[in-house]
Amino acid sequence: MTDNVLVIIGNGMASNRLLEELGPDHPYTQIHVLSDEPIAHYNRIMLSPLLANETTLEAITPHDATWYKQHRIAIHLDHSVASINKTAKKVTCNNGNTFSYHALVFATGSRSSIPALEGIDNPAVIGFRSMTDVDAMTARLHHLEHATVIGAGLLGVEAAVGLRSRGVRVTLMHRNSVLMNRQLDETASKLLEHELIARGIEVITGANPQRLVSTPNGDLNAVELIKDGVLLTTPTQLVVFATGIIPNTELATSAGILTGRGICVNSMMETSESDVYSLGECSEFDGTTYGLVAPIWDQAKVLARRLKAEDTNKSTLIDYIERTHLTKLKVSGLDVHSIGEFDATDDCEILDLKDLVDGVYKKLVIRNNRIIGVLCVGDVADSHWYFELMFEDIDISAIRGQLILGQAYCEAA
Repeated sequence: MTDNVLVIIGNGMASNRLLEELGPDHPYTQIHVLSDEPIAHYNRIMLSPLLANETTLEAITPHDATWYKQHRIAIHLDHSVASINKTAKKVTCNNGNTFSYHALVFATGSRSSIPALEGIDNPAVIGFRSMTDVDAMTARLHHLEHATVIGAGLLGVEAAVGLRSRGVRVTLMHRNSVLMNRQLDETASKLLEHELIARGIEVITGANPQRLVSTPNGDLNAVELIKDGVLLTTPTQLVVFATGIIPNTELATSAGILTGRGICVNSMMETSESDVYSLGECSEFDGTTYGLVAPIWDQAKVLARRLKAEDTNKSTLIDYIERTHLTKLKVSGLDVHSIGEFDATDDCEILDLKDLVDGVYKKLVIRNNRIIGVLCVGDVADSHWYFELMFEDIDISAIRGQLILGQAYCEAA
């Protein structure tokens, strides 16, 4: 057995990014990636365009066999992990195969959080996290008349648009009165809702699903919901839940590794166990878990430095820190960018520009002459510039009068 082997559990976005950050000059004689899926790594960000038939699986598969060989990486498909022996430093898969490791990385991701409603066990009820989910939806398209997407966060909106583009009538249901309420305010939500309705999607906000109704032969038939205290019924043949995620921590917990909501890590992505690390949606840092890719990219950079420094100069190490990221959404031509604290508090000032007829809305939240939050809908040309001003903590006093108009106006002034 070679004693310098890295084993990564999981073959999703976090795992792939880590492999890219490690590059071909990593210190390991071999990297084993254990995947519970039967297909090669694919870009999960592109699941919505894949569902919408705007791309192909081949197009969102970034690496071929040659790339993995050049990086001394062996991908093991259909290798779900059963147990971990920390003392022996050995991973055992459900198919009986075992892998010894010098270092171990958990990149086990997350799964859809599906509420415990009556009728939830119907096979026409799915999440939207993997290729399996896309396949399940696609397999039903030839006879599917109506689908209900529950949860209008980023993923739910994308799922609704993807299904509608395939000719399916879609109802998008959200508990909050504001769509994408973690990224949008009421004005931006109304613009997004208008765009979705224009695309033929029914939008119901402030609604709580109560139960799923099936026919006597077991086919999904309807969703019962309460809105404004009234019980309503929406006929449907498919329900897609996009109501949040649950980090996959069970394997780490069973191995005696410290977990909370996620697998607990420090600023080096180290778990409570020596030579065991975690990153991505399964991890938890300082009480925070993750559902967007931007912070996971930061984690991959930190962990790659840590792993490559095991036998070399550790002065190159960097710490993971929480920072604000830009959230992007594009719905059939409508661009939405959201950054930071988009809801102002009493100690903040708001600069905004609205052209609701043309679907343009820009909002800057200012505190102590610094940008702390940005919303751009319809016109996102300056969002990256606003992000730079915010990230670099620039005093905007000198350009306050032209700031909402964008970079070009400020430079001209």
